[in-house]
Amino acid sequence: MRTRDLLRFVPGLSRLVRALDSRERESRLLTEECRRLATENHKLKGPAPRRARPLPAGEEPPLPPDVLRLLVAGTDDAVWFAEAGERAAQSLAALLARHGVAFAAGTRVLDFGCGCGRVIRHLRHSAAELHGCDTNPVAVEWCAENLPFARFAVNALESPLDYDANSFDVAYALSVFTHLPERLQRHWMDEMRRVLKPGGVLVVSLHGDALRGRLTRAERADYRAGRLVVRGGDLIGTNHCAAFHPPALVRGAFARGFEVLEHAPEGATGNPPQDAWVLWKV
Repeated sequence: MRTRDLLRFVPGLSRLVRALDSRERESRLLTEECRRLATENHKLKGPAPRRARPLPAGEEPPLPPDVLRLLVAGTDDAVWFAEAGERAAQSLAALLARHGVAFAAGTRVLDFGCGCGRVIRHLRHSAAELHGCDTNPVAVEWCAENLPFARFAVNALESPLDYDANSFDVAYALSVFTHLPERLQRHWMDEMRRVLKPGGVLVVSLHGDALRGRLTRAERADYRAGRLVVRGGDLIGTNHCAAFHPPALVRGAFARGFEVLEHAPEGATGNPPQDAWVLWKV
């Protein structure tokens, strides 16, 4: 029996548990509804979203609507969205800098799973050429219309990306592989290898040892054995699907075709308490 199920019988806590259950159901329903609307009202291969006007000097990009913030971040809190996105961009830059990589002129960067621009908005002052892609056409349309310093594209849940091989110097996927089942993990890691240039660098954030305490006894046994643990696989790509990556798995099958440059436990500071991994395309 789950801890929450047991708490239902503790005097004074049953109301809190019911409130948590209600909020979780509302979040799941909202996620499913947004995905349904996106599927019905937007075509993946339809016309490209119109480009945004350039931002006047010193003007901040607008915040996306609360429904998009909730969909990509699990909360609609505007302060958290802005501050955590900034911390994520800062930690990303620091991780890359430790390995001699900078967001410099001529560097092509891909934000894989960009959502509604939580991280890429904080890279707007860099000299790099910025690109973002996501499976949610509503989020991509919002980015294209409001974040003029980058180029955005929609990708299907499982298909090749619309980028040539060896296109990017840097790619990052923050809190993306944490929400995919094993089959799609393999597919998208293959795509990351394809679109990165030889010697390109990939930064990913993953659920690691810091979250072992959230696993059931059986899940912990799988995790200790070096196996991927996935919960909620029926809600692929949402915050209700959670994948946990033991370090041995990452260094082995997950990072096939890459060399591990760095493993920073809980180092993805904008996505706490996820681990950060820096991988170099062999």
